[in-house]
Amino acid sequence: MLFPDQTTEAAPPNAGNAGRAGGRFAVNWRYCLRCLLAQAILCPLGLMLLWLCGAVDNGPSPASLPLLAVLAMLVAPVMETFIFFYLPHQFFRLFIKNQSWLWGLSFAATTLLFTWDHHTSGNTAIPHRNWPMALDVGLSGSFCFFACFYLTAKSRRGSPFWTTAACHALYNTGVTAFVAAQMALTGTH
Repeated sequence: MLFPDQTTEAAPPNAGNAGRAGGRFAVNWRYCLRCLLAQAILCPLGLMLLWLCGAVDNGPSPASLPLLAVLAMLVAPVMETFIFFYLPHQFFRLFIKNQSWLWGLSFAATTLLFTWDHHTSGNTAIPHRNWPMALDVGLSGSFCFFACFYLTAKSRRGSPFWTTAACHALYNTGVTAFVAAQMALTGTH
C-alpha cells in the first residue's frame, strides 16, 4: 500500500523521477487554489440558499474557539483527506483496473462518507449541523476536494494527498476566521 504522500497513478515507463515533479510532499498550488476558490464560492452560496429557505439551524456557537481552530485547521484536513479521499481510492484500486470506474466509485464513496461525517449534533468543539447544512458542506466539499485530489493525481505534479489536505486546511482557516468574527460581532462566546 502506498503512503499518502505518494502518487496513486503508475508512472510512465520512461519517466524516471521526472514523473513526480516537486517531491513526495509537494503541493500542487495551481489545483489547490483553484479548488479552494470553487469551494469558497459553492459552499457559502448553498448556505445562503438554505438560509433563505429557512433550513439553516442556528445552533449554539462552539464552546471553545481555540479547540475548533486546531481541529479545523490542522487535524481535520489531514485526517479527513486520509479517511475520505485516500483510503477509498486505495481500496478500490485493489479490485478495479478500469480508471473511469475506479475514480467514479472513489468519488461516490468519498461523497457519502464526507457528507455523513459533516452532520453533527454539536459538541464542545464543533457547532451543530442539520442535514440540509451537512448536505451543502459535504457535497460541495466532496466535489471540490475530490477534484483537487483527482486533478493533482492526473497531472502528476505534487502529492494528491497533501494538495487536498492543504486546500481543505486553507478553506477551514477561512471558515474559522468567519466564525470567530461572527462570534466577536454578535457577542457570543
